[in-house]
Amino acid sequence: MSTPVDLTEGLDGAKLAVTVLMIRDSPTGLEVYVQERVSSMPTFPNATVFPGGGVDPRDFELDGVESEHETFGGPSLMHWARLLGTNRNRARALLFAAVRELFEETGALLATHSDGTPIPDATRYHPQRLALESHRLSLSQVLARNDLTLRSEWLRPSTRWVSPETDEKRFDMFAFVAVQPPGQEPDGNTREAASTGWFSPSLILDGWRAGLIRLVIPTWAQLLSLSRFDCVRDVQEFLRRADMTPIIGDPVDDPRFEEFYNFTPPERF
Repeated sequence: MSTPVDLTEGLDGAKLAVTVLMIRDSPTGLEVYVQERVSSMPTFPNATVFPGGGVDPRDFELDGVESEHETFGGPSLMHWARLLGTNRNRARALLFAAVRELFEETGALLATHSDGTPIPDATRYHPQRLALESHRLSLSQVLARNDLTLRSEWLRPSTRWVSPETDEKRFDMFAFVAVQPPGQEPDGNTREAASTGWFSPSLILDGWRAGLIRLVIPTWAQLLSLSRFDCVRDVQEFLRRADMTPIIGDPVDDPRFEEFYNFTPPERF
């Protein structure tokens, strides 16, 4: 008897996961949206993170869900599969998971009406966020019911991190960058976060150095990368050459991450 295939299993048995760095230009420079996780979270409690979470079976294409309405827009799934270094179905699931998690945790929806017109205010769809969180609906169903199309081209692949084998819960995490949709303001209405907000990447790193916030290595590394840019356009240009080769385990010997592993912030919690 064959063993059922776990669709959500990534590299070396780690669970597929996504995170979305939502960025915007501000009068003082580039800003990124972050959350401070509540202390009761089973993973990364009290850490400052980007919106995201695990890929769910409902993020994969299911027979009949899209038969009457095309909910996917942007480059082809074969293009995305090549870009992400995976197959078509998994690429589709990663993209839908990224948009779903961002919508669940912030209320920002990376979609348009099916005719291509923008969504200046996504609050009319917010009552369906709870149904998404409780797994009563898939994102495909939400999009189809509201005659919406996911805009995959609004996501830019950034990095891929795979947790060390010693971690109790391991993730194969694909990171994406997205610009804040015009007119849509994230509301932070999620049970996973104690506080949320827009900050410059450098300010967040300074807070870590002062011992005021906690960061895990993938978040720290992505903040360090963002801190080198002054505006959204520069980030987007840089991501045209993004390397999606997975970073596996704790890269303690990689000089790019030397500060994280060699610097001990003061304990202020």
